[in-house]
Amino acid sequence: MVLAIGAAVVGAIVGGNANNPGPPGPPKPVLVHSQAPVPILMYHVIASAPAGAAYPELFTKPIRFRAQMAYLAEHGYHGVTMQQVYDAWEHDALIPPKPIVISFDDGYRGDYTDAMPILREHGWVGNLNLQLGAVADGELTEQMIKSMLGAGWELDSHTVHHLDVTTLSGAALREEIAGSRAIIQKRFGVPANFFCYPAGRFNARAVNEVRRAGYLGATTTMPGLASRAELYKLRRIRMDQSDGVSDLARKLGGGKGA
Repeated sequence: MVLAIGAAVVGAIVGGNANNPGPPGPPKPVLVHSQAPVPILMYHVIASAPAGAAYPELFTKPIRFRAQMAYLAEHGYHGVTMQQVYDAWEHDALIPPKPIVISFDDGYRGDYTDAMPILREHGWVGNLNLQLGAVADGELTEQMIKSMLGAGWELDSHTVHHLDVTTLSGAALREEIAGSRAIIQKRFGVPANFFCYPAGRFNARAVNEVRRAGYLGATTTMPGLASRAELYKLRRIRMDQSDGVSDLARKLGGGKGA
């Protein structure tokens, strides 16, 4: 279920225009062929946790997120999409030598107001795993999501109602997995090629339904690096409120999540 974190919009996203293109972006990396495992960072809410928040560890302060992204840039990482990783793994497409997927689960206002401009400073994009209730609740508007897509973000499915898919079967399971993808495709005109299991929970029935729905892969909350050998059980590195830059470095160094 989407957490209530308020709906205040933090101004307009600053960028260049035809008359004032703004400062030059960071240099583009030399691309390589690689099928190596890739780290996928897992964030939830980019905001300070309000007093009494039920799940405060799901929050990351924007100032901390900015520092973590700066660390990644300083150490040669480059933010990419799940599709780019898949294409490198399966079609030998070119990819930066140190790719990293920066994913955001559910769909919170801070993805638009804070994460997107911070990533854009590095010339990077994010992956939004959208639980469609976030749009229904007004946490993210359709226009915000379209702006994120226009900035190069990837939009993937995190179900319609954020239900535990291991408890579902039949039509209910299809609605959450295939149905969510169909809604995203129709509403936003994107393929939504990847699925994100709510709370990281999956079983054989859910994996089979994800395959039947035509997804190319699916992400979990199992800690570690994402590997081509586990396309429908992709591991991620969880980032929590208590994680600083040193924690990010440690998790990347060992390929372990929290």
